[in-house]
Amino acid sequence: MKSTLAQCLNFAMQSRNFSQGTLAKASRVSQSTIFKLTKGTSKGSKKIVDIAHALKVNPDWLARGVGEMEGESISSFISPSDSSNEVRVWNKEGETENIVNLPEGKSVSTWRAYILDRNSGCKEAPVGSIVIVDTAVKPRASDLVVAMISDMISVYRFLPSNGPGLLSVDDKKVPLFDLSESVNLLGLLFFFFVI
Repeated sequence: MKSTLAQCLNFAMQSRNFSQGTLAKASRVSQSTIFKLTKGTSKGSKKIVDIAHALKVNPDWLARGVGEMEGESISSFISPSDSSNEVRVWNKEGETENIVNLPEGKSVSTWRAYILDRNSGCKEAPVGSIVIVDTAVKPRASDLVVAMISDMISVYRFLPSNGPGLLSVDDKKVPLFDLSESVNLLGLLFFFFVI
C-alpha cells in the first residue's frame, strides 16, 4: 500500500495514464503544484479533493494512503485522528458532536465545519460538500461565505454595500439578500471538500 501523498499521486497518475500537464488541466491546479506534490517537496495542497476527483480516486487514499484507492469516502474526514487538525461540525441547531479532520494544517478555534445538505447557490459547493468557515474573518468583495437564511445553510458570494453587505448566488435571477435582514452570516469560507 502506498503511504505518502507523493507515492499515492504518482501511482494514481501512472495507473490513469495522466501526465502532470493533463492532471493540472483536469483538476484546475497549477502544474507547478502538481510537480511539487509528485516530488514530495510539497506535503499537501488545499486542492487535494480537486486532484482526487480528476483522477477518480478516494481523497482519503490520495492524501494519506487511507482506505481504498477507488471510490470516495467521507468517513475519515468525520472521525477523530490528530486533534490538532480537528474542526467541529455545526448545523442549523448549533454545534454537533461530529468532527471533521483537515487533510493538512492545524485548526483554529474560530473555525467551524458545515456539511451542505442541498446544492448551494454557488456551483463550487454542491450538496454533500464539507465547508470550513472562519467566524473571525470579515469577508471582502466576491469572497465565498456561508450563511443561514430561513433555517437553510448555504454558500453565497459576498458583495459590499453601504450597509452590512449583500449576498448573491450564481443565478442572476435570484435577488440579492441583504445582511441587515434575517440573514445569519456564519463565516468566511476558506476551505472545502467536494465529496
